[in-house]
Amino acid sequence: MLRRRDLLLGIPLLGAAGGAFALKPRKSLQLLGDRELEDVVPKRIGSWQVTPSNAFILPEAREGSLAATLYNQQLTRLYTAEGAIPVMLVIAYGSTQSDLLQLHRPEVCYRAVGFTIDRFERVDVPVGGATVPMRALTARANERTEPILYWTRIGDMLPTSNNEQRLMKLQTEMAGYVADGVLVRLSTVAEPSPEVFDALEAFAVALLTSMSGPPLEALVGRPTARAIKQT
Repeated sequence: MLRRRDLLLGIPLLGAAGGAFALKPRKSLQLLGDRELEDVVPKRIGSWQVTPSNAFILPEAREGSLAATLYNQQLTRLYTAEGAIPVMLVIAYGSTQSDLLQLHRPEVCYRAVGFTIDRFERVDVPVGGATVPMRALTARANERTEPILYWTRIGDMLPTSNNEQRLMKLQTEMAGYVADGVLVRLSTVAEPSPEVFDALEAFAVALLTSMSGPPLEALVGRPTARAIKQT
């Protein structure tokens, strides 16, 4: 028979166990579904079109590598247009964002391969009826300089820092689900200037306004995708 003291001591443990069970994610949110990035991202965006290139800075995605573990899909394309800067587009998609599997931001990946980072700031880019929070930075190494504009999505949220990313991941878990995530990175090889970053922003707007439905939701989340189209 349980003594009263044992029962009183056990109540907090039962409460903790119940709380842990309640917080354990039991659903998943995968906005990309079974679609392939190669199929849903347009090859022509405004006046830009895809041009073959291998000039990308990427985490090595060989079998068993960290990048291969983090991301289910990676899309890399170079877009060019007459009279415009070339834009390198990288989209990395992970179907699960957990404590072990989280999107790696460009400031981390570029430093890992020897780049230094400057001009690291948040920019809010108007797109249709929405505002998409992004990060602008410049990566430098030897003779290569890359102005970069990027954003990340976890579930329906758009975190702009590692701290926000961790907080939003926790919020999805407390809501009872594990979310997917995406990193969208735009860059070019040039000395940074307001005009260069304006061009990257213009490409970001053209990319997002050229898409709709689930593919757009996969890049920016459902609420932002709806707001983009409400124009």
